[in-house]
Amino acid sequence: MTYEYLQYQKQRTGEVYDPVRPDLDTSQLDFYVATHCSFVAIENEKLLGVLLAQSLRWVNDWDKVLWLEYIAVHAAHRRRGIGLALVSAAKDFARKHHIDVLFTTLNIDNEESKSLLLKAGFDVKDWRIASCSPDSLQRTSPLAGVT
Repeated sequence: MTYEYLQYQKQRTGEVYDPVRPDLDTSQLDFYVATHCSFVAIENEKLLGVLLAQSLRWVNDWDKVLWLEYIAVHAAHRRRGIGLALVSAAKDFARKHHIDVLFTTLNIDNEESKSLLLKAGFDVKDWRIASCSPDSLQRTSPLAGVT
């Protein structure tokens, strides 16, 4: 979900900072660690992807929402199911904590994000706002026990 931001950075400064890199300092993620509803994918002690989320009391018509703020997988590790596994872990968390819906936004031009969210069972409206029930993806996440 970072493509549009990375493109903006490149246009603005000529450089691109990819926040999902194997040597990411996890202290940068302290807020999300404290939420206990954000997830990382790690292999051989290297960070492959992140899903940063927080639980909210109310958004639109939903009383309990898991707001997915940021989903990203390192470019070298995409197309391996990591993004879907991260979303599955978030859905498992939502089910366990009786959260009504997962909610996120995306850029209309971000085909990778749109594809991931549709694959994960989100109802993507106008290709900008996506939401889903935690029960829409029936399989259990391999990350279910990881917080």
